Amino acid sequence: MKNLLFLLIFCLLFSTACEKTDKDVFFRLGSGQEFTFSDIELYDTSTNILYFKKEQDYLEKMYENSFAFMNNGEIIYQGSFHPGYSSSMPIGPFIWSPPAYGTYALKIENWRNPNNSDVRKDPTLINILNQNNLLHSGLQISRSSIDIQGSQLTFKFTVTNKDQTDLMIIDPNKTGLNLFHFFTNGLYIRDLSHNEVFSSNIQHQTPDPWNKWEIDWLSELKSGNSMEFTINYTIERTLPSGEYETSFEFPGLGIGGQISKDQLFQGNSRIWLGEISINKRLIIP
Repeated sequence: MKNLLFLLIFCLLFSTACEKTDKDVFFRLGSGQEFTFSDIELYDTSTNILYFKKEQDYLEKMYENSFAFMNNGEIIYQGSFHPGYSSSMPIGPFIWSPPAYGTYALKIENWRNPNNSDVRKDPTLINILNQNNLLHSGLQISRSSIDIQGSQLTFKFTVTNKDQTDLMIIDPNKTGLNLFHFFTNGLYIRDLSHNEVFSSNIQHQTPDPWNKWEIDWLSELKSGNSMEFTINYTIERTLPSGEYETSFEFPGLGIGGQISKDQLFQGNSRIWLGEISINKRLIIP
């Protein structure tokens, strides 16, 4: 009888432990790997990158799988890994495979969403990230302007650190514009029919080797502070009066495991990975 009672108590405790584990799961890969909040370093909402506290070596060989963000055992949203060699285009949230940022970070993309909504900004997800001190706001392009005088186009933009952490960002004044344009495609201008009327004509410089980086390319941007940058382009033909669409992508390091886990933090500052885009209307009188 005592043995039976002990067995019943053991089963009850085991069941309770399993139930608690399910409720604690925040991120799930397929039906196997599960991560609680204590496994996560941070989540950067400016680039939608999830950082793990430890390396996850199996990510290097992960080409097809599913993922889900969880709350108390319920799915907030889910998506899939999408191989870069696939001829099909993903719909909704996905992760390129193998992941672009080594084995400690996953960037969640969101293309061709049929509802034109971004589930990555789900209020429930944002709230539980904040409650668990994992929410980081990263970097923002806070201002931009374009001025065209004759054959010179002057593009100015301001990046602001919205994060609670100091960030290390690529500084085009330190890299030079040629090397900077290896990491970004630069400025694009299109008419309202989406025809390209201007694109960056600055020749990019490839690092040797291609994934090389140097700390001297980066500047520290303190939390809450901003930096303004200016890029001068040569424009070959005058743009007619009218309304245009402009786009620009400010880059970070990290593609192809460029930054290792032990390099991510430089003192108290985090090297900012990923990229942020700005899309803005331009009116030429």
